[in-house]
Amino acid sequence: MARRSTKPVWTPNQVVAYRIAEARRMRGWTQEQAAAELEPYLGTKLSTASFSAIERSFAGGRIRQFNADEILALSRGFRLPIGWFFTPPPAIDEIGIATPDLKANRGEGWDPLLLLEAILGNPDTLPEWEAALRDWAVSAPGRVRFYSDTRSGEFGKASSHLDERVDTFLKTRARVRLGELLGDVDRAKDVLAGLVGLLDELDDVDAPGTDADNPASDGTDEAKGSNT
Repeated sequence: MARRSTKPVWTPNQVVAYRIAEARRMRGWTQEQAAAELEPYLGTKLSTASFSAIERSFAGGRIRQFNADEILALSRGFRLPIGWFFTPPPAIDEIGIATPDLKANRGEGWDPLLLLEAILGNPDTLPEWEAALRDWAVSAPGRVRFYSDTRSGEFGKASSHLDERVDTFLKTRARVRLGELLGDVDRAKDVLAGLVGLLDELDDVDAPGTDADNPASDGTDEAKGSNT
């Protein structure tokens, strides 16, 4: 018998819907304004009712199914990385992630780290992607990379080269992994500093030349030697 979930279980599409609502609020747009901002990238303007239904879909009811074209349009329209839209809510919300391969006896869903691993990669999946990104960059030497803003028709130079962005991405992933293991960076520094202090103390206790390691230090062996 399947266990009843004690927390909400969302599909990745529900996570995207949740992030759309968060992105709109973060930008300070009404639903009508958000629909207008997205129109050039979606190729059509969402009605207020459709936009409202998208935002409500993370809470249950009819779940909106997003495709790759729409995810890219969301990224461009809200000016946020695609990974933003797949980032689970704060851990305090305690949601589970539902996927097609979720077994019936896992009523609580997968840990949201499943989504973060898919976005940020792991030691098993990163090498191939990193190689593909670097190959793409090398395949067009001297190419100036631009992004276009279809709303203004203007072009702007990308802020950094792809290699630098890959390195920044890897650092971001490392920070997430560090947070998973030790908390934030400041806490990690405190923990590591504490460990260094403990190791120094152990070094002092076990250092050669102490009374524990040098029986001759009390003069006993020397006294024996003087009687031979």
